[in-house]
Amino acid sequence: MLTGFRAPSHPVARTFGDARCRSIWQWQLVIAFTVVTISAGVALLAPTRFANGCFSAGLVLIIAIAIGSLAAPWHQIGAPGVLVLPILDIVAISLIAIGDTPVVAFLWVLPIAWVGTYFSVGVLIGALALILLICLAGLLVLGISVTTSINAVVLMITLGFVGMIMAVGARRNRSARQLLRTQSDRLTRALQRVNEQKARTSRLMNSLDVGVARVGPTGLLEISNDMFRTIFALGGDAQQHPIRSVEYHSRRGAPVPSDRTTIARASRGERFTDEVVWLFGLDGEWRAVKASTKTIDHGIVTGDGLLLVVEDVTKSTDPDASENARRRTISHELRNPLTAILGHIELLIERDGMPDAALEQLRVVDRAAGRMERLIDDALSSPAKQQDDPGIDFDLAEIARSSLEGFAPAADSAGVTVESALDEPLRLWGDAFRIRQVVDNVIGNAIKYAQRGGRVSVTGYRPTADEVALTVADTGIGIAGPDLPRIFEREFRTELARARGIPGTGLGLSISRDIIVAAGGRLEVESELGTGTEVSVVLPTRLPTSHDGRPA
Repeated sequence: MLTGFRAPSHPVARTFGDARCRSIWQWQLVIAFTVVTISAGVALLAPTRFANGCFSAGLVLIIAIAIGSLAAPWHQIGAPGVLVLPILDIVAISLIAIGDTPVVAFLWVLPIAWVGTYFSVGVLIGALALILLICLAGLLVLGISVTTSINAVVLMITLGFVGMIMAVGARRNRSARQLLRTQSDRLTRALQRVNEQKARTSRLMNSLDVGVARVGPTGLLEISNDMFRTIFALGGDAQQHPIRSVEYHSRRGAPVPSDRTTIARASRGERFTDEVVWLFGLDGEWRAVKASTKTIDHGIVTGDGLLLVVEDVTKSTDPDASENARRRTISHELRNPLTAILGHIELLIERDGMPDAALEQLRVVDRAAGRMERLIDDALSSPAKQQDDPGIDFDLAEIARSSLEGFAPAADSAGVTVESALDEPLRLWGDAFRIRQVVDNVIGNAIKYAQRGGRVSVTGYRPTADEVALTVADTGIGIAGPDLPRIFEREFRTELARARGIPGTGLGLSISRDIIVAAGGRLEVESELGTGTEVSVVLPTRLPTSHDGRPA
């Protein structure tokens, strides 16, 4: 039975030029090149060989076989058709050998090696028998002598030895490939079972009412459930500490140093139970969180890190939490019908044949609905200042230094170099908590988009006597010119950032600008695609005032 080039037990789609075709071409071209080169070299030393009809016919035949092998549609031809090539090669070599070049007969080793590699032992024996018949016919025609007999015996032994070695080696290779395929299939099935188990575990964790995360020794949040990511405003992937939500000892109290946050302590293996901390998120909301650490592996701290368990206890701790939640719910409920109203108004305005008076009335309704939609968006996303959140005197440079300290592990992990020039105090009056969120967002974005090998520089200065400013520049991917005017749109992300798989929600800059504008400042962005981005936060040293001179 033929092997190697025969149709597999599970037919696969074949195409011209596939691996099977290339293998046939390579074998045939090697045989043709070797035979033609050696025969031509012999003929050059003795040009009279070209006058021999058998010699010339053998060379022409071997060249024709090579050309034909390149044109034949081997993806449509079975193993018997492929076997024709080495058989024809044997015939061509025999013609050259008969043409006064008997030494070329040793080149039969090439087609025999081909047959031994890809066909069964029975086919190999048949090819050797064909060569033996050719040798016997030559002896009968040319005459039998001791020398020619010994040459024939040596030749057949050599060809048989080479053929069997190639056959055994090919069989072992096929067995090894089959074993590797079997092991690969087993590993694939094992990996599939692991992924299924991981998915079931993830669904189980996401069904919990508390946040759970495994914190590695480096501070990496390797595994976390939906509730944990919601509380700490995280993305879906593993994330390096620090997080975007800033942690405080108490509501509007002092911020917790980056090396004393719950995640940092958990990464060092510290044990604590039911400790309450406050988180101030980028959305301007305070959250009271009760945190505990639990050991893994039956109380023995191992390389798996610790399990950090957190619970949002804002409702039982903050009396304003219920009112804030109610406000958000009402805003959401208002947005849904308003969206439908705006959609139908737009359809009516575009309808042909509408009276001018009706169109004017519809445009009035459309403008009013648009204003209402913006008010609802502000209620949902803008960090409006609470009446119980008065401004304080603080140093913008100190906030930037604290933010850089917190992002240092993330920068080191990402291979980003961070430089700063924050020696001059930048004191101002305002909401330090929301300004900290802006600084964290801008610095975090710079590190994220700088990517490995990039640089981030943070500089503080005074543009005027009544202003302080912070500029954060990176050497990252940059922003294309057409995208630059849209970066403050809610949920907008550049196509390049999405294409490179850089995580993000597209809300950070929009909310940050709202915070800065509410403080009477401005957020300026300059960028060039492939070069980097520069973001400047400019703030007045005092709160903006109303028309009557009182603080706004």
